[in-house]
Amino acid sequence: MSSLKRASTAPPAPKPPVHFAPALVIADNAALTGTNLISIGLHTIIHPRAKLNSTYGPITIGSNCIISERSQIGFQNPPSNSHSEGVFIENGVVIETGAIVEARKVGEGSVVEVNARIGKGAILGKHCKVGALCEVQAGEIIGDFTVLYADGMRRVDRAGIEDLKLKMVGRQTEILRKLIPSNPTKFQ
Repeated sequence: MSSLKRASTAPPAPKPPVHFAPALVIADNAALTGTNLISIGLHTIIHPRAKLNSTYGPITIGSNCIISERSQIGFQNPPSNSHSEGVFIENGVVIETGAIVEARKVGEGSVVEVNARIGKGAILGKHCKVGALCEVQAGEIIGDFTVLYADGMRRVDRAGIEDLKLKMVGRQTEILRKLIPSNPTKFQ
């Protein structure tokens, strides 16, 4: 028996327009799809198997962000309104493994933990934390410094260590730059 695979007759999907800042790391097997602009800031890390889908709106990711493996950024299906503002992720944001982010905005220094989901058009304030497996509903607005955990529980955390957390994310991106092979030209 031969183990030949059938060749796909479908043409390859077109590459989305991109704008990459210098010194970003994007793994060769990350997936960028869509027709709207994908813009990624300075020193941001895009892990292997991360998916950025700009089919239904542009995606802007700030500086010093970490987009982990198997996470999905962008709308997975068309938004209910005909016009989409897309997804805007501010500086110093960490999107962990398996998280889905369809938010209109994720504020600076926020963390979206493992398998969490941020619904379409939601706004996450600065220095928020969405716990593992937690969900922010579509269109919901979450104030600055809010921590979501367990079954919809919330609290405000104003520990005053925001600058320290941003420095920690910066250090983490420095280490990841050395560990993850990058190939941004593949996506341009």
